[in-house]
Amino acid sequence: MPDTLPTQTDRIRIGLLLIDQFSSLCITAMTGPFRSANRELGRENFVWEFLSVDDAPVTASDGLAVMPTQSIKSTARFDYFFVCAGMESNPPQRAALNTALQRFSRQSEVFGALCIGSFMLARAGFLDGYQFTLHWENQPAFAEEFPELEVSPNLYVMDRDRWTGSGGLSSMDIALHIIASYSGAAVANAVGNQYQIDRIRGASVGQRPYSLHQYDTLPKPMQQAIAAMIANMESTLPIPIVAKAAGKTVRSLERMFVRHLDTSPARYYRKLRLEKVRQLLWHTNLSILEIALMTGFPSPSHLSRLYQAEFGLKPSVDRKGQVSLMTTQSS
Repeated sequence: MPDTLPTQTDRIRIGLLLIDQFSSLCITAMTGPFRSANRELGRENFVWEFLSVDDAPVTASDGLAVMPTQSIKSTARFDYFFVCAGMESNPPQRAALNTALQRFSRQSEVFGALCIGSFMLARAGFLDGYQFTLHWENQPAFAEEFPELEVSPNLYVMDRDRWTGSGGLSSMDIALHIIASYSGAAVANAVGNQYQIDRIRGASVGQRPYSLHQYDTLPKPMQQAIAAMIANMESTLPIPIVAKAAGKTVRSLERMFVRHLDTSPARYYRKLRLEKVRQLLWHTNLSILEIALMTGFPSPSHLSRLYQAEFGLKPSVDRKGQVSLMTTQSS
């Protein structure tokens, strides 16, 4: 349970400040459960408002347009207030945004961010001294901009009055937690059942970055080996050291990787590093040389060869394509 919860009132008010190119899934995963909770309770216990920096309609990354229901200059108080961003980590109108964040931080009991909204909070100084998270895809870029701040790998974090979620369906976990806090676990579970959710994931559950979709089903030694790989992307570990961290011999670890993932530990390690390269290419302005050094590749040319073999195109071409896609989506 968090250290700070809003005072119980007849209505729980949630504010959602939408940044252009936000994730519509992230938002509907939060508002949907509140709507279902109201239906379950037979009354409008949870209410939410949409806001934008300039009071104009905001377009999600999938093209969905949302009309603000509350002015950015509103003096309304919120029990929970979240900055919601998706594709745009550095939006324009930063002065106006920071002014709004300062005001709503005072007008809200719990103040936080969803998906990559933590970028905006960090630039305004709201994450200093707090634990927090954001979407795994953007964590390398965040670490580059804010090396003094440590990002949690968890799905969501509730640290006192600062709550942050990694986006996507983690917003539903946060909403269900809020519902349980006010209306009880039975109502929260009933709402979860409406969405085919069999449990509310706890804040200690980690995100699954890179090629980790099978992680939970892997034997413990493999999980330990992969954790060692992820923790050592820049200065890569020799496979014998990885095997030692997993409590296995090199040969034993190799057999496990072939059996469960149809690859070797060395190839899997390289794939993880190349996936981190891709995230840095897409979400930072770092040079390919800088990215190569940050991910343990000896030179840009060496990185380029491996990258093309893995993804089918050169790093520079992939970056240009992503920039072009972002420009098209935002126009």
